[in-house]
Amino acid sequence: MEFSQLNRSKCDDVHYLAFADDKGKIRLGIILGERGGLLRSPFSAPFGGMEERGPQRLSYYLDAAVELKAYGRACGKPVAVTLPPACYDGDCSRFSRQALCLLSGGGRQLYADFNYHYSLSDFSLFDERLWASARRNLSASVRRGLEFECCVDPTDAEIEEIYSIIRVNHESHGYPVHMTLDDIVATSKIISMDFFIVRKEGKGIASAIIYHTSPETVQLIYWGDLPEGRDFRPMNFLSYNIIRHYAESIPASGVRFFDLGPASSDGIPAVGLCDFKESIGCRLTPKITIEI
Repeated sequence: MEFSQLNRSKCDDVHYLAFADDKGKIRLGIILGERGGLLRSPFSAPFGGMEERGPQRLSYYLDAAVELKAYGRACGKPVAVTLPPACYDGDCSRFSRQALCLLSGGGRQLYADFNYHYSLSDFSLFDERLWASARRNLSASVRRGLEFECCVDPTDAEIEEIYSIIRVNHESHGYPVHMTLDDIVATSKIISMDFFIVRKEGKGIASAIIYHTSPETVQLIYWGDLPEGRDFRPMNFLSYNIIRHYAESIPASGVRFFDLGPASSDGIPAVGLCDFKESIGCRLTPKITIEI
C-alpha cells in the first residue's frame, strides 16, 4: 500500500479490493490503478497480481477471478493483470494458479514478455554457461582494471551518481526513465534497495539499482553504462559481479534468484538484449498479461 500511495500520481485513481469468503474472512486482495481506459495491476511496477493471506484454496482464486471481472464491468473498464515470471511462483504455484484462474474465469492473454532470471545456485557453472563472446568481453573488462562497488547505505551523492549514469544510458538509446531521482530516493525508504557501480580509474561508467522484491528474489530495476565507457565492456563486468555478490551471500540472505527483468515491450522482444541476457547464462520464462 505504501508503494501504491507513493506512485498515486501516475494514474487517475487507485482501487483497493479485498476478496472474502462466505464467512467474511478476507482471503485475497489486489490493488488496481485506473489509467488509459483500464484498471491495471500493476499501474507503476514491473508486475502485480493478487496478494494472499497465506496459501489459499484454488476455489478462492476461481471465485476472485469472477468477482474481479464483475468489478471491472461495474466500473466500465476491463482489468489488466501482469503476473510475475516463474521465479516468483514458489512451491505453492501461487502465480500459476492466478493465471489459470483468471483465464478460466473469462480472461484472455494480451501478450507475454520475455523475462530473464539467474538461479544463484548455478553460479558455480557461470563460466561453463557463458557464450564465447560473453567470455571474451568479461575477460577484456577484467584486463582493463575495472572496479566494482556495492554501495552500502549510499549517500545522496552516490545515489545521484548511479542514477545519472543510468539516465544518460537510457537517453542514448532513446529509452524512457520512468522514475526520477526523487522517486528512487523516496522508494528506497519503503523498499530495500541495493546500488552498484563500476569505475574505471575512479570514474563511474556503469551502474545498477536493484530491489529486494521478495525474500527469495532480487529484481533489477535499472542498469546501464556510459557511451564513452562501452569499449571497456562494463556491462559484462557489472552483471558478473552482481551475480557473484548475491550468490556468495547464500545461505545467509536466503536470496535464490536474480530477476533481470524483461527484454521485450508488450511482448515484442529486443533481440539484442535477449542475446545479452542469454549470453551470461540467464533463463527465459514468460511474464504474461491477462485482460479480464
